[in-house]
Amino acid sequence: MSSIRKLRAMSWAECWVLVQASLLLPLTAIVVHGIGVRRWQRVLARRTPLKNSSMSVSHFATAKRTGTSFDAGEGPLANQKTRVIAKGVRVAARHGIYRANCLERSLVLWWLLARQGIESEIRFGARKEDSELAAHAWVECSGVALNEAPNVHEQFCPFEAVSTAVRA
Repeated sequence: MSSIRKLRAMSWAECWVLVQASLLLPLTAIVVHGIGVRRWQRVLARRTPLKNSSMSVSHFATAKRTGTSFDAGEGPLANQKTRVIAKGVRVAARHGIYRANCLERSLVLWWLLARQGIESEIRFGARKEDSELAAHAWVECSGVALNEAPNVHEQFCPFEAVSTAVRA
């Protein structure tokens, strides 16, 4: 299916997420470079209906992981909004005007989810590759990686809990 046909087959909600993500990804790259992740995170957190610190980027809950992915009928992936938002950010990052890195994608996904009242958190992990340290960021909702493969926890060792929270 051509790109135009895929775009025409999208719902209004899917198109709106795609537009938002396409604009937010390059903006996030510029702002993070200029003022840093933590400040940008605070700006975004102030512009969400969720004021619960558990959804903040800095709060890395050490949830139990079962290693299994959710079926279509259970868990956060069953939530249509969550799937639409995650897909929109993924498509915008791959095919949009700016090819975002994992941190930028995760910040945008986290914020768009929070705007819809969906609690999530950004996770950071690291691994050693050929004597080099590789770091990665992804978004989780109820312990499930939304913008990554379900086995991201096997590929990157998630950082342990950090007891700081974003102040709105």
